[in-house]
Amino acid sequence: MRLHTYKNGQSGVETREVEPEARLKEAVVIEVDEKAYRVGDEVELDVELTVVELLGEQSGHVVVHTCHRLEVTVAYGGTEKPVKAHPATRVRKVREEAIEAFGIAPADAADLVLRLPGTTTDLRLTDPVGAIVPAGSCAVALDLVHAGRSQG
Repeated sequence: MRLHTYKNGQSGVETREVEPEARLKEAVVIEVDEKAYRVGDEVELDVELTVVELLGEQSGHVVVHTCHRLEVTVAYGGTEKPVKAHPATRVRKVREEAIEAFGIAPADAADLVLRLPGTTTDLRLTDPVGAIVPAGSCAVALDLVHAGRSQG
């Protein structure tokens, strides 16, 4: 089965084929003080269980992180708002919470995306926010911007 693994401080995702009966600790490198979570779920995974027991028969998405909570600071229109998140929280959920924190009307939020400050690349909504946190940190700053409008 296919296993997609995200780690803080590493850009991108590692995708590889693993045996469904392999224990998670054999399929994913987990360092001291790191925990594994299913993307979209805050419950820590038991690394002694098999991949199929933890993730089912389909492709699995796992984030490995040292933090249990993240401090996400989102900037929009010259204002910053904190958004608390778990490393396994999808970027989509962080975006939704940021829009709510800023009180942005749904019609005005339709084209809003999250980006790392100083970049022009939209964060993928399905990725876990923990994957974009710098190594050794439990905090990240993001910009909430309109994808279809020039920023300046």
